[in-house]
Amino acid sequence: MNRRIKKINYNYRHDFNLVFSAFRGRFLDKYYHESEKAEWLFKRDLRRLSANFSILFFFQYSLFSKYWFHKKIYQSIILSGEDDNFEKLVQKASLDGALLYLPNHQAHIDSLIISWIANFLRVPQPLFYAWNTLARRRSAYLMPLVNACLLDRQVMDERFKCADPFRNTRQYRYGYTILIEEYLRHMLTRGVDTLIYPEGGRSYNGIIGEARIRRIFKDTLKVQEGLGNQKIISIIPISITYTLVPEADKLIASFHSGQVIPPSSLFHDLTDADNLYRSFRPTYQTRTNYSLVKDFVQKRIPIYCVLGNPISLLNKEVTLDNSFNIVKRNLKILPHHFFARLLLNDPSGMVKKVRTGGINALLEPAKIFRNSLQKFNLDEAYYDDGGLVDILSIGLEFFRYGGHITGEAVIRDGGVLEYYANKIN
Repeated sequence: MNRRIKKINYNYRHDFNLVFSAFRGRFLDKYYHESEKAEWLFKRDLRRLSANFSILFFFQYSLFSKYWFHKKIYQSIILSGEDDNFEKLVQKASLDGALLYLPNHQAHIDSLIISWIANFLRVPQPLFYAWNTLARRRSAYLMPLVNACLLDRQVMDERFKCADPFRNTRQYRYGYTILIEEYLRHMLTRGVDTLIYPEGGRSYNGIIGEARIRRIFKDTLKVQEGLGNQKIISIIPISITYTLVPEADKLIASFHSGQVIPPSSLFHDLTDADNLYRSFRPTYQTRTNYSLVKDFVQKRIPIYCVLGNPISLLNKEVTLDNSFNIVKRNLKILPHHFFARLLLNDPSGMVKKVRTGGINALLEPAKIFRNSLQKFNLDEAYYDDGGLVDILSIGLEFFRYGGHITGEAVIRDGGVLEYYANKIN
């Protein structure tokens, strides 16, 4: 087991009382003076917000998980950074204060990936903010034990109206945001690393969303102002790119039907995904030896993670949009992203070329399309004829294996191709 470079001294009951005392002085006594019901409800909200940092965390999110599904995810991760010394830079930033992880959000497994990265870098496991719709039935009470801060969607999201009229008011919602602010302030001040997805949710259409955590970002800036130079909060932009297995079909179908489908039980999702992830293992016939091509041959479903350099919030010019733009900039264009967009640009033309000349007939239109893209999003294999043919072969086999196209590139499920094509902005 790797020894952490920093230990968090965390006492759940003590920290709970400190946060609620600050919340009482700032909001509760002013707006709900001597209201026992309001005090009880806000304490319940805080209990759901408060991560326990329990040993149970390692059951669900650490490298010691018994699930085959987890192990295959960890083996598939390919970690790199903008700087060759990214490991030391992140470790130093953690020692200097606290880390605020800002990754893009694709699927349920993203938090497992961040957990693996923290373990690899030997920094403390972060707490992470999640909608309470993530936790259902038996897993609801377990979420705080795996470092989750459950934000109540019924209070914060107008699409999920609260059944209790006492809580379904503007005043209560305002109080709830104050409670979140106080908890975030306390944890960051204590040096607890935090994970939050700027998009506010997973991508249902493949497009990377805009950053929607402006209130939390402003609160974090206020915390940094209060800390001065004693502790430094550093943003860690993380770009995650991979094939969305096993949740792609569910998300894509819900997007096209106009519905937002929250995931089921945390444990049910991962257990069921075991078989789905195991079954989706296409065999790629490739010839070149480029790293990108080898990743698909050896790992079948590689997970690319690119860490941006730590961004100190002592810098007054740092903005949320600029920080999240680094995430977007470092996303990789994978073979099936490239192939999906190429095919959708001219479906009938691509089919004719494949029928008459096979995959090699797509080489010239692929070069034209490649030259229209930003070079820093592409691997060197894209600029070699042999590598580009292998990339096209991987893309074709990926969608053929899933039944989304035929062997001649005739489209059967345009929604899935559209999802992956949207990964290219």
